[in-house]
Amino acid sequence: MSKVAIISDIHDWHSNQIEYFLKKNNVKTSKITFEELVFSFKNNKVFFKNNKLLNDINGIWVRFLKAGTLEEITTKLTILHLLKEMKIYIHNSASVIEKTVDKVRTTGILEINGINTPETTVWFEKKKFNFNFKQNKKYLIKPIFGSQGKNIVLVKNPNLLKKQKITGEVFYLQEFIESSGDKFNDIRVFVSNHKILSSMERVSDHFITNIYQGAKSRKISLGNKIEEICKKISRIFKLGYGGIDIKIFEEKIYVLEVNSIPSWKMIQKTTKKNISEILVEDFIKNLRK
Repeated sequence: MSKVAIISDIHDWHSNQIEYFLKKNNVKTSKITFEELVFSFKNNKVFFKNNKLLNDINGIWVRFLKAGTLEEITTKLTILHLLKEMKIYIHNSASVIEKTVDKVRTTGILEINGINTPETTVWFEKKKFNFNFKQNKKYLIKPIFGSQGKNIVLVKNPNLLKKQKITGEVFYLQEFIESSGDKFNDIRVFVSNHKILSSMERVSDHFITNIYQGAKSRKISLGNKIEEICKKISRIFKLGYGGIDIKIFEEKIYVLEVNSIPSWKMIQKTTKKNISEILVEDFIKNLRK
């Protein structure tokens, strides 16, 4: 029997869904938070002192990582790296999370691999760089490490840019892609094992279209071009599963972000197929490889 741990800073509906379908597939399952982990190094391995199952597992499903100190985040990712060194399957791995949690790295990987993103400029705040503000353009200041649309600022002129206080003393400035019509919108595409499970359009009166910030969602059909882009991104980032955010303006496709620990409770409402069940089936396929 396979043995799997679901590790997360917060266990919610998503963890419960994963646990239910894993057990339905005869996988012995344990839920644990990162803060509960106590481990040491002995007998040529990482040894967990407070959870016997963790010392005999085949796989780990990483569900959610919250913000924290540099030491906290580094240690959480390090333990995942070390477990992978022990040939334990991690879904998604620390390497995948590192590529997607850092917006500078995500945007760079996308552009280097020929995926179109909004024009983005990065500089250190102490440099006092005089950014060339394009006429009739708006820009977004985004925290390099952030999620759920939090702490994003829309800047409409150079004077506002100079007054902005930023997190971490690094500017990540991205051209704002307008929306057609009288609402703001973008598309979330949900992938698993490099195939598309579902997609939704997020619509809001506010420029931030995240569901957690009050946006509404509705099912949307994707064209072949967007599907191929998303499958390509999934392979580039080696996603076990993930959410890819896209915007279309004047027939041009922009990839905004890649999320390696996405929620799917809302996108589940756009499809009759059970996303949790499919995610677990795909996870088990990877586990058995």
